[in-house]
Amino acid sequence: MKHLKDNNISYLKHWKRAMKISIASFVHAWIPNCLEYYASNQLKNANH
Repeated sequence: MKHLKDNNISYLKHWKRAMKISIASFVHAWIPNCLEYYASNQLKNANH
């Protein structure tokens, strides 16, 4: 799993993070004013 090694992250941590972002995006799709910047901020701060 090159992607996980390249980002120095475990499978479980990657899965949890991806699920949080997915759920936030789903909520945002139905309620646009809610969690407006959550997903993009999480992705921007991924390497910090």
